[in-house]
Order: sequence, then C-alpha cells, then structure tokens
Amino acid sequence: MPRVSKRARREDVSVELACEWGSCQETFCDMQTFCRHVEEHQKTWTHCLDTEEDIDFDCQWRDCGLCAMDSDAELLRHAFFHCYHTKLKQWGLAILQTQPARGTCSVGLYNRNILPEVTDNLTCLWEYCGVSMNNPEWFYRHVENHAQSLSSASTGKLEKTICCGWTDCKASFKGQFKLREHLRSHTQEKIVACPFCGGMFANNTKFFDHIQRQTTTEDQTFQCSHCLKYLATERLLRDHMRNHVHSYKCSLCDMTCPSPSAVKNHMRFRHSTEKPYSCDLCDYSCKNEFDLQKHMDKHNYEPAYHCDHDNCDFATRSMQSFKSHYKRVHELGDSAPRYLCHVCEQSFSRGNNLTVHLRKKHQFKWPSGHPRFRYTEHEDGFMRLQLFRYESYAELMESPGAGDSTDQPAQGKDSVPPGCANGTGGHLSPAGGPHGAGRNTGTVAEQPEDGTMQEYIEKVCSDLLREETRASGEEDDVLRQLGVDVP
Repeated sequence: MPRVSKRARREDVSVELACEWGSCQETFCDMQTFCRHVEEHQKTWTHCLDTEEDIDFDCQWRDCGLCAMDSDAELLRHAFFHCYHTKLKQWGLAILQTQPARGTCSVGLYNRNILPEVTDNLTCLWEYCGVSMNNPEWFYRHVENHAQSLSSASTGKLEKTICCGWTDCKASFKGQFKLREHLRSHTQEKIVACPFCGGMFANNTKFFDHIQRQTTTEDQTFQCSHCLKYLATERLLRDHMRNHVHSYKCSLCDMTCPSPSAVKNHMRFRHSTEKPYSCDLCDYSCKNEFDLQKHMDKHNYEPAYHCDHDNCDFATRSMQSFKSHYKRVHELGDSAPRYLCHVCEQSFSRGNNLTVHLRKKHQFKWPSGHPRFRYTEHEDGFMRLQLFRYESYAELMESPGAGDSTDQPAQGKDSVPPGCANGTGGHLSPAGGPHGAGRNTGTVAEQPEDGTMQEYIEKVCSDLLREETRASGEEDDVLRQLGVDVP
C-alpha cells in the first residue's frame, strides 16, 4: 500500500476557515469554496471602486490595512494569500491544542493578518513548465505534483536518487520527503502559521521554536558560554551557536558571515549599486524596504508618533526616533554605564562611544571586510569588546572549553550544557596586528563580464547554499561532540 503523504494527512484535518473580509463572518470547511467566496468579495469591492475617480485598491480584510495597490488583480492575489494564511493559522492552532505544554505566543494580535507583499504572480520554474498562478494554495499543490511525478518514476526494488527539476538546480535526494522539503527553498512555501501573531514558518520545528523563544526568563535554562545568552531549549542553543561561526566568505572582500543569506545581504549593501526600492513622492531610492519605510516618515508633515508616557510630550515623524527616545528616556534613564573598555577599563553608556574610544585611543580596527565592533555581556554585567570570531567548526572544537562537560550551572539556573566557548579565529587586534586564522572560502563563483551585480550575487549565494548542504553533516558531528543533541 503506498505511503500517504504528509500534505494528504494535513488535508484530512478538519479546520474552520473563517472569512474576515469586512464584516463577513461566514466559515467554510474546504479551501476551494473558501477561495471562491473571498473572490466574490473582491469582485464586489472593485466594482464599487470603479465608480470613483481616485481608486485605491485597499484590502478589506480585518486587521490588514494594506492599501494603494496598483490593480484589482493585485488585490485578488493578496486576498488569496489571506485565504492561504487563514488555513495555516488554523493548522497552527490545531497543533498547539494537541500539545498544550509547548505554551502560547505572547507577541500580540495586532499583526496577526499582516502579510508579506506579493507584487507578482507565483511562477513555477520547474524545467519546461513556467505556469503562473495568483493563488498560493493552487501553486504549491502544482509544484508538489511535479515532485510526486518524479517519485513515481523512481520506484522499484532499488532505491534511486531523485533529482530536483527546478531550473539551474542540481540538488538530488534519496526520498520524496527531502525533495519536497528542498522545494520550499525555491518556492518559499510556509506550511504552518502562528494563530496569535500570524508569523509563518516552513516547518513545525521552526513554529515550536517561535513559541518556545517566548518562555519566561526562569524557564530559559540553556546558556551559551560565549555570549552568556539564555535559551529555552537545547535545539535553540544549537541554532544560536551556529551564529557564532562565520564560515562563509564574501568573494569580493575579506568579510565572513555565519550563513549564505548573510553573505547575500553583505554583498547587496557593500558591493552592489542597485537600489530597487523607490519613493513614489520624490527621487529617493534605496537597497531595502526598511530604509524606504524610514524615508517615508520624512514626508509626514505632522508628527505621527506621540509618547504616551506620563508628563512626556515628545512627538516625532519617525518610528526610529520614537523608539530611540523611549529606550533612552523611559527605559534606561540615568542607569550606570554598561560598556567597558577591556584595555583601560573606562566605561561608557553607549556602545558607539566605546567604539570611538577604541578606534581613536587604542587604534583598534577589524580586519578588512568587518565594518563594526561587536560587544558581548560578561558575568559582571558589563558589555566588552568581542575579541574573537569563529570562522570554522574546527576552531570551535579547538577553543578552550569546547565539549567540556564540567561546566557549572549559572547562579539561579538549572544545569547548563556545553555552549560556545571563546575561540581563536578572526582575532581582533590594533592596527597592523594579526588578522586572524585562515577562513573557509567555500565555493566561489567567477564574476561574469556581462550581467548585473545582482545576478552575480545570486550566483555566489546559490553556490554557497550548495556548500552549506554539503557541510551540514560535518557541522552536526561537531555539535554532537560539543554535547548538543542533534536530531
């Protein structure tokens, strides 16, 4: 009897799909009827808008607030995404109801229906396909059908390797589950969402991590001995430890990063001149959406943010300025300086002041490619300069305390597994000093003579992702030697 797929088992779960368009409160049991119902709402709404001169195709889904979309087609695509998002939240709710011990989300309901912007239809890049769809539910099922057809062709007495058919992808797997999981890296499919805050996740494990990261301080008993941060589970500690290992190197400079995505962001900001995000009200353009949102605050003629703290009349046009004010005035107040120079022990209230001090008085600087200092909290509560960077898992193993099972539990905490000890790679030094241990350069693409920098960045990161997959076995072996349970 053929094995039933995980998606099929999910579809058998009965979930209530509630329409939140305007004041509608109808519920449905299947996605097809639900999507048709929401599409009727969208058609009725856009028909009403056609009678107006200045049309803004704003979304009527409760707690969404997205407006000024370019066309009714974009609004329909966005509405279908709400349908899919509703199903994922219901699956997340069903999972938490069966495992109440995992806790709940405390982020809040204010962004539960905020969706990522989807500006184009979803296009299948499976070889010789090219189908384009505006509904994520049907698109992801379409892609899975490709994987199912490969699996059917590979059955037999001997286990055969299944190759990914996505354009320019050469990955191969021994089972259909791994292939389907891999395809999510191409389609960005999410399979579950938090029913409280709306966050979407590619697998249940990441969803559980999201819930467990919000546990109380008393329940966070696993400590990283490198930065002293506490985490709720051993798995979160393992994932956190990976952030201390900068094993991926930029092919255009000496910058090293903990992941291929971090390399991609670095190359986009430091080496590319392309600015795809543009302001509709002026000639400003930038490299990411966050900077564009900060810029848009400048077009507000009246302060949009007002401090509601007692006896405070602070108001500003910028969310960033408001957050800075609240942290500086109402959270930190006149607290004692927390940043301490490890050379002369002079203290500072802000990290950037310590940075200026280290650069001017002690002539410290990072090796080429590292644009800023990082500070870690020590047991005495002071933030000091991080003097080392791990740039390979071998360095992590060779560092003092790595894999040492004699670590003592911290005061007020339960027993703590071995964490990230101080390493030797990427040693920070004064100008002219040593630049640290050799770095793992991984796979580096040749820079093309033609084409844009963005195409080159995508090629480099694609190569690094393949290198990351190849090295994952070595990484898990090292973590097991450190005493961390790797599933």
